[in-house]
Amino acid sequence: MGGLCTCCRPQVPKDRNSTIKHHGSILHRRTSISAAFSYEPNNPSEVVPLSKTHATPLPTIFSTLDINTATEEDLMTLPMIGRVIAHNIVEYRKQIGCFRRVEDLALVSGIGATKLEKLRKEIHVSTSTANAAKSLLHNSESNSSVIVDINSASAAQFSNIEGISDELAAKIVNYRNTNGSFHHINDLVEPSGLIDVHTLLKIKGFLAISKNSGKHSRNASSASSIVRNTASNISFGIGPESIESHRARVESFNSTKSGRPIIRIGTWNLQQFGLEKVQNPGVREVVCATILETGIKILVVQELSDAEALQEIVDELNSPTLPNIQRLKGNSGLWRCMASRKPAGRMYQSAEYNGFIWDSAASINLYSSSLLEKTANGRDFVRCPFLGYFKILKMDVVLVSVHLKAVGHVGSETDLERLNKEIRNLQLLVEALKKKVPEEKDLVILGDFNLEPNKADFDILRNQSFKSIVRETVPTNISSKNMKGSRCYDNIWLSDSAAKLYTGAYQVVRNGLTNPWIPDGWRWGGVASDHCPVWVELFTDKDFDAEAANKSLEGLQLKP
Repeated sequence: MGGLCTCCRPQVPKDRNSTIKHHGSILHRRTSISAAFSYEPNNPSEVVPLSKTHATPLPTIFSTLDINTATEEDLMTLPMIGRVIAHNIVEYRKQIGCFRRVEDLALVSGIGATKLEKLRKEIHVSTSTANAAKSLLHNSESNSSVIVDINSASAAQFSNIEGISDELAAKIVNYRNTNGSFHHINDLVEPSGLIDVHTLLKIKGFLAISKNSGKHSRNASSASSIVRNTASNISFGIGPESIESHRARVESFNSTKSGRPIIRIGTWNLQQFGLEKVQNPGVREVVCATILETGIKILVVQELSDAEALQEIVDELNSPTLPNIQRLKGNSGLWRCMASRKPAGRMYQSAEYNGFIWDSAASINLYSSSLLEKTANGRDFVRCPFLGYFKILKMDVVLVSVHLKAVGHVGSETDLERLNKEIRNLQLLVEALKKKVPEEKDLVILGDFNLEPNKADFDILRNQSFKSIVRETVPTNISSKNMKGSRCYDNIWLSDSAAKLYTGAYQVVRNGLTNPWIPDGWRWGGVASDHCPVWVELFTDKDFDAEAANKSLEGLQLKP
């Protein structure tokens, strides 16, 4: 399946009164999902005029992030920058006064030379902010504070900042006393209306916000998207982040049924899910909100292009920064993740990893996890299954995450033969598990099978008393052009023992999978993945087999 289209995105409006610093041409293609929310130059020395007829100098639009004025929230919009590193950058900047050049960022804990090279196209240090910061440091002896905390500063401290009059300082303090703490520095522009963007751009480097002032939101307001640029001639409302994301209210998940404890185990092919994709706040919101709203406590994930991407989801679940996830915090717990240490195989243009996300607060413990090791011929599966041995309350269960060979659009005989072989190898996998952990009878094979469950190919599983949960008439794919779907590719197969714990409830989740911040060709409002998540519900108060003496899945291999 194809990835999100991030290069064919709506472009920056071509203002005749502007020049735009670009990557060498106006229509440069971007490969990063962050391209949907920023317009950054690759070569800041190259300026491409949009018109040669102007007699007066043209103002310049910088589209990268000024690391001398960026807040922690601004910094977290950069690739690979989470809350901890963003905080380290701000603290280091306070210690040195300002960054004099981009290369200084490598000295921050968690950055280093390698990460700096990947960030270089996203950031800059403007001369004006560097000089202003240095000037402020020189005057620090006469000022009450170099950096002013907008949630604790007095009117006198505000008025020490050039650009803030005594009258404006009093208004800021009065607004704060009336409406409570500011959540972000950009709140000074909206919703408060205290200052305009021009003023904020001048003073932003001298402002800070206390950590205990409330959670921040990574999704930027229209003011945030403007402040990210250092020009003052951009109007409000540019970009998708100016559109508010709404999610329907859902009932809280009840973790018991008929007085018995239950768990929902889900599977989701997240479609080329990497560090760049997870930086999109719409993608993070869809994934995290879907987990919390549906009550999924273990999620099996396929198509990870970066093993570290799952940690970003876990961080958002444990410490929500997006408003809609903060609202669902009551549904959350203590989330953990595990991705395969090695790639399971290859997918389009990258390696593919598999992984698990689970809520350890729901009495869930991961005994062990492992990729199925390749045999001598090395061609058992295009993408090796990833196995996890879990303890859930009283139940032990082995989860087998699979992503079987995809068949080309023309359904080539070669692809079909390869897919059929992989399905046959599932039987060998089950037999290998029986030898590895002979006591364990509860097996769940779940993931992207790329084939409807009623096909004769799956008789090999049915003959071993496995039961598919999703019927062939229930589609599991989705797109903005066909929200109802057309094919049943994702499924969950239960062993005979695991089926005894099946409550009879399952769902192919189809609602809430789009977001106004996700690109969709030349429009916005795309889907987070072209697969729907699927969950199954099991009782966890019984275990019909003996406890396994060996709980390690390391070294599992099909019989040659």
